[in-house]
Amino acid sequence: MVITAVNPLTDPLWLGLIQKEPAGLFHSPAWLRALGDTYGFPVRAWIALDASGEPTAGIAYCELDDLAGHRIVSLPFSDNCDPLFLSLDAWHALLARLQLQRIPVHLRCLFEHRVCASSSFLSIEKRARWHRLSVSGSEGEIWHAITPPARRAIRLAERAGVEIRPMSGEADREAFHRMHVALRKTKYRLLAQPVRFFEAIEHHFQETGAWHSLAAFLDGRMIAATVYLRWGSVLYYKFNASSLDCLHVRPNNLLVWAGIRLAKSLGCSSLDLGPSDDDQPGLIRFKRNFGAEEHELRFARWTPPGWDPGPPDVRRMLGEMTSFLTEPGVPDDITARAGAEFYRFFA
Repeated sequence: MVITAVNPLTDPLWLGLIQKEPAGLFHSPAWLRALGDTYGFPVRAWIALDASGEPTAGIAYCELDDLAGHRIVSLPFSDNCDPLFLSLDAWHALLARLQLQRIPVHLRCLFEHRVCASSSFLSIEKRARWHRLSVSGSEGEIWHAITPPARRAIRLAERAGVEIRPMSGEADREAFHRMHVALRKTKYRLLAQPVRFFEAIEHHFQETGAWHSLAAFLDGRMIAATVYLRWGSVLYYKFNASSLDCLHVRPNNLLVWAGIRLAKSLGCSSLDLGPSDDDQPGLIRFKRNFGAEEHELRFARWTPPGWDPGPPDVRRMLGEMTSFLTEPGVPDDITARAGAEFYRFFA
């Protein structure tokens, strides 16, 4: 077995590896380019080659050294980025190569539970839910698998006159980002990703025809929107934002139903509804109402023996700053500017 470093943005070895399961959206070059364009993170990868030179395993990662400390993350701001491997020997060889750098390694693993089960030196820091919905059945079969309350919410939105159409142009992107900033600030007391992140995602996924964004409009006003991204046979429900004063007309239920129909029209096998933390019971219930299967997302970490994480002041400072900048009296444009400047440190 040979371990070699590659550029996952361009190297054919990486491109060949990610054509196989369980590679997904967050292994794709379009996603990696968006991360690099927005935050300047250098994205790298290790690949394991068999005797014939064929890739049998790989991991993409960023080595970060900033206010939050020196660390390896696979990958920043990515819902999951499982190491890809056919054998445990290959995975252990990749992990050993990362460990040579003697800094903490952070992983988010969805499908490869063997990653954690086979590596006694990895600790599980957190678990979350993940929901994926099969769209292989007929539209009628999928509709009847949705719970009655969710079906009623879809019909309510339609009767209220909510219209679904693709987002188009800078004005729609800015309207979506304003809702995104306001929602994260008001509901979660968190900063939002900068608008340039969404611009980069749109640019790189449009190049491959994998950008699909839908917005809900009421009386000509955008009241909710979802960014759908496609990779392989899966359509991903990646970002959603909505106006809190219009939730009573249930635009998000209608957007998911539109996403299901979009996935079927694109020939996809499933709609990925992404992660939900256990302290988000409303979001978990929302996804279950559409008949999605539930999986477990694991946040794993390896820490070098004797590692000194340094003083906790930076993390505490970031938390206090976030709390201050998401106070109700802080204007949304100030919160948005703070996200543009400081969001990178939450990787």
